[in-house]
Amino acid sequence: MHLPQKLHRPIKITAIVFVSILTIYIGFSILGAAASMQIPRLLVEGSPALAGLSYQDVSFFSRIDRVNLKGWFIPGEGNSALIIVHGGFQPRVDPTIDTLSLTHDLVAKGYNILLFDLRGRGESAGKGLSLSNMDKDIGGAVDFLTDIGYPAHKIGIVGYCSGAAGVCIFASQEVVGAVVLDGCFTSVWDMVSNQASTRGIPHLAVDIFLPGVQLAAIVFYGYQPVNPIDVIDHVRCPILFIHEEDDDLVSTLDNLELENKSGHVTSIIWQVEHTAHSQAYQTHPVEYVTRLDSFFQSAFIMPGQTETTR
Repeated sequence: MHLPQKLHRPIKITAIVFVSILTIYIGFSILGAAASMQIPRLLVEGSPALAGLSYQDVSFFSRIDRVNLKGWFIPGEGNSALIIVHGGFQPRVDPTIDTLSLTHDLVAKGYNILLFDLRGRGESAGKGLSLSNMDKDIGGAVDFLTDIGYPAHKIGIVGYCSGAAGVCIFASQEVVGAVVLDGCFTSVWDMVSNQASTRGIPHLAVDIFLPGVQLAAIVFYGYQPVNPIDVIDHVRCPILFIHEEDDDLVSTLDNLELENKSGHVTSIIWQVEHTAHSQAYQTHPVEYVTRLDSFFQSAFIMPGQTETTR
């Protein structure tokens, strides 16, 4: 049975329009996945010497896939150590957080600090992909500290934004002394959606293309998202949540959901007024360090102990 000639043209036009729309959708989805997943390598600028600190250049391997990671070990006078995990595209020297000044202030409190580049950032080997393999890299950092004599219950981890999400995922798999999650989001794709909105992309466009971006990230980058809200109840160490009031990427509700679902009874949340995403140290440096110091001092005292040496 043949269609009437007069129907051929509308069907052909409809098919062309459909294929064109599908091609555009696939193309923008692939571009969106690339923008979301690929991390450009930024060089490390500065060193702890600029903050008046002595330090050692160190390298260690990530867990499982043994990617060579680079960093600095900055000694303090105490017997506990903190790992600082940067977020986003930044390397270990993150000017948005001011990790060097933060390191200086924490060393002044007696903490030994490990500041390192996640894979594909700064001087570390490997390819950087958003929200990928961070638990392996953090695991390598913990292994480095335990190898030089710090027991797990004397190791704390401070993470920012996507770094906080990585810390959450790692701590859901392995117990350390305590963790600080500054600007941690609940859902990966909610975070991607919020980032797109802050870049001026209309909400409707985000809603339309996000499913395609998700699929492209899985197909082209092998990405399997793990949402902090799905694993936070498996974290068995104390957690300090830090949420900035003017955060346009992570809402107050997000942090309250994480805190409420947290599996540890000593978890607490600090809401910082008039401050943007992960900027609490920049706006409240003295209070920030004081709160971290008090939190870690309490967390590092094991049951039955009375000592307060950091």
